[in-house]
Amino acid sequence: MRSLLQTITIAGLAALMVSLGGCDITSLNDNPNQPSDATPPKLLANAQAEIADQYWRDYAGGFWVRYAQYWTTNQYTDADRYQYASSRPGGLNALWENYYLALNNLQEVIRINRNSPQSAQAYGPNDNQIAVAKIMQAWTVKTMTDMFGPIPLSSALQGRSSSDAFTPGYDSQEAVYDSLLTMLTDASQRIDTGTNALASGDKVYGGDMSKWKKFANALKMRVAITLADRSPGVAETAIEEAISAGTFESNDDSAVMAFDTSPPFQNPFYENRVVSGRQDWAATESMLNPMNQTNDPRRSAYYTDALPEESGDQFVGFPYGLSQGDAQSLFTSSSFSIPSERVASTPNAPAIFMLYDEVQFIKAEAALRSDLNVSNISMSGQALYEDAIEASMQYWGASESEITDYFAQSGVPTPVSSSNYEQVLGTQ
Repeated sequence: MRSLLQTITIAGLAALMVSLGGCDITSLNDNPNQPSDATPPKLLANAQAEIADQYWRDYAGGFWVRYAQYWTTNQYTDADRYQYASSRPGGLNALWENYYLALNNLQEVIRINRNSPQSAQAYGPNDNQIAVAKIMQAWTVKTMTDMFGPIPLSSALQGRSSSDAFTPGYDSQEAVYDSLLTMLTDASQRIDTGTNALASGDKVYGGDMSKWKKFANALKMRVAITLADRSPGVAETAIEEAISAGTFESNDDSAVMAFDTSPPFQNPFYENRVVSGRQDWAATESMLNPMNQTNDPRRSAYYTDALPEESGDQFVGFPYGLSQGDAQSLFTSSSFSIPSERVASTPNAPAIFMLYDEVQFIKAEAALRSDLNVSNISMSGQALYEDAIEASMQYWGASESEITDYFAQSGVPTPVSSSNYEQVLGTQ
């Protein structure tokens, strides 16, 4: 009986194998709830969201709030003291990976527009879409090379068609900066400002190509002024080209991207403080001491009142770079200002890619430097510097009377010249 059952079982399995032999069951691996292809607007939206989420984050992308000393941590202060690698290398590895994933999504926008131009035109002119992708790539690549130094670029983002797709070589930082200027020049020249592109996926400008062109040239100025100490001739030419091509003209042109009011795409600083209930950050003495000395009206936009029970605003900075034990002890024993509700307690507070005032500061520096002679900057360095401060105050909500009172103070702002521009502009 057992032998008969075994024979029947084997025969049945054999019959099943024969019947399945002519069937294609690979479709079982397909997820019906996930698209196999993505359109350029969705690729752009995903890339912009990923880049903003990484950059506008307390760790590890938020290196800029630490090392510019806008904020300091009141615990876990190792990173404030330049000890990233020894503390949490996983965070930096994830930052690297996620930036490259976003760069690849942007590269896919470029590939689709080159390989399937007719179908891609449903989302705007091909050149406009390519330009937007290149500008976002340039912003991200500059951020990465400023953090990491040499990075894979010329042999990266090639897809599986490249023999070194998984082992791209590293480009020197000099080569990366040369590539950035080329990318941004190409992007600006491609743009047809008369026709929008990628509007449904563009979380920065909603497809407005006139603003994307200005952003390309503003970012080119940022790249150029970073190069000025090493290659003043290259910087001078690039700034002249950017101004001639058209760059930011007011705060309305600034490149910012609002987060959402509800999950899953809320401001990461909001998630840190409000959702997670953490209190990791404090305002620094480095920022607040000079702002207090000049009654800077931006203080309330940046930071909270440390002593709200007392009359008037009391902005109190925290020392930067303390050891963990000293920082925790001091923060819990006294009152200090922390990042403001506008910046860190609002779910849709925007990520800032670049503001108009930075363009004015770059022009001011270019006008003041003895090694640059940018022919199409007509205003004085002092005038541009003051214009930049006013634009910054307006962006952060200072009233006209507050701005007037600020400039009415004796010796405020500090006069700037070719001998002190690094310190004075850097302070602002």
